[in-house]
Amino acid sequence: MKLHFAPQQTLLVFGRFLIPIFIQFIFLFVSLTAIGQNNSWEKPYAGNDPSLLYYPDQNAVYFRYGWENKTEHGVVIKGKMPEARYFSYNLYNDYTKSSIAALADFEIVPDEDDRSSYTIHIMPERMRGKYKNQIILPDTVQIASVFLRYYLPSKSIYANKPLPEIYFFDEDKLKPALPGIPVAPMSAADMANLKKLIMANPQIISGEERKLLSSSTATMKEKEPIISKVMTVPIFKHYTDPLSIGAFNYNSSGNYPNKDNHYIVMPVVRKKEDVLVVRFKAPTHAMQLGDTSKNVRYYSLSQGNEYTNTSITMHDEQLRVSNDGFVYVVVANDTREARAKANEMGINFMPWLYNERIVLILRHMLPSQGFRQSAREVPLFDNSRPAKGQEAQITIGDFALVGKFISKSAWKSYIRIEQVGF
Repeated sequence: MKLHFAPQQTLLVFGRFLIPIFIQFIFLFVSLTAIGQNNSWEKPYAGNDPSLLYYPDQNAVYFRYGWENKTEHGVVIKGKMPEARYFSYNLYNDYTKSSIAALADFEIVPDEDDRSSYTIHIMPERMRGKYKNQIILPDTVQIASVFLRYYLPSKSIYANKPLPEIYFFDEDKLKPALPGIPVAPMSAADMANLKKLIMANPQIISGEERKLLSSSTATMKEKEPIISKVMTVPIFKHYTDPLSIGAFNYNSSGNYPNKDNHYIVMPVVRKKEDVLVVRFKAPTHAMQLGDTSKNVRYYSLSQGNEYTNTSITMHDEQLRVSNDGFVYVVVANDTREARAKANEMGINFMPWLYNERIVLILRHMLPSQGFRQSAREVPLFDNSRPAKGQEAQITIGDFALVGKFISKSAWKSYIRIEQVGF
C-alpha cells in the first residue's frame, strides 16, 4: 500500500518506488526522533505497509498503546493538534479487538491554557464525568489498547507534531506510563469460531497453512494472516452474479474498527481476465480538520486480498468524479493500454493486484447526521439470511458501491462509460 500524502511526504519508500539514500536517512532520523519523544507507543502502523492486516486505509497511520486495566488508575494522553485531515482516539478491548468508545477530532476540546494542545482522559467507571475529553474504560475489560489515528497527515506520518505523551493517573498524580504490552492473543470464542469455520470448509486453507496454524513453534505474527483468511474467505460465497455485483456491511468488530469509519465491502471473484467496472455516487467531503459541514470528512476506495491486506487506496481528492456525479473505476490488469482506455473515457483506473479474489472497500468517514445515504445506514449483514436482498444499494441507492464484469473485447469497443449499462 502507498500512502497518498502531499508531495513532501514522498519520503517513504514502498513497492517499486526508489528515492535517494540521503532522503531515506533523513526520514529514518525524523521517525526515530519522534518515537524517542515517547517510548510508550508502539512503532507506527503505516497503512501503506502491505503486510498489515485488517484492511487498513493507505492514507492512515496508527499508533497503538496497550496496557493491563487496573481499575484504581486511569490513562492520560497529552498531545498537540496535528496537521491532518482527521485524527481520533479509539479505545478497544484487546482480547476481542472490538471498539469500546472513541473521540473524533471535532469532539476534542483544546486545553484552556494552550489551544494548540489537548488532554485525553481514559478513566475507570468510578471517575465517570470528572474530566473533559473523557473515555470510560469498563472495569470488566482486562487488557485495553488505545489507537491514535491520523488520516492524510501533513509532511510526515507524525502530522508535523511530536507524538503525544502517555501517563498513568493515580491518586490525582501523573506518572510516566509503563511500556505498552503487545496485542493480546485470540480469545477462546475466536478460537472456537476459527475451528468451526475450518471444519465447515476444510479447503478454506492450504495444507501448508494448516500445518503452520497448528504448529506450537510458529509465532502469532506468522499465524495471524492465516487466521484473518479463515475469517474472511466465507464472504466470497456472497459473490454470485458477475453482471450485478453488490457490496455489504459485514461485521468488522474483531478487526480494530475505527468508530468514525463506516464500510461497505464488495467481494469479487474473477474467473477470466475480464474487466471489472464499479461505480458509486460521490458524497461531498471536507478538507480541513474538524469540518463537519459536508456529507463526509473523507471517503476512499481500497483493494484488498483474502488475508485482509490492502495494496492500493484511492481517496476523494484522487478520484475523478464524472459529470453525472458518479465515481467510475475500472479494475483490470495493469497495462499501458488499460490505463489509456480509462483516461480516454474520463474515468479512474485501479490495477487488479491479486489473483482471482479481491475485496473492494468503500469508506465513509464521519458522515453528517443529515447524510442519510452514507454507509452508516446499511444494516449489518445477517448470516442467517441469503445475501440477495442485503446489498448496500437497497438501503442507500446510488451512493452504494456496485459493479459488473465486462469482457475485454466488449470493453475495447466502448467509447463512453454509459455503454456499461449500470
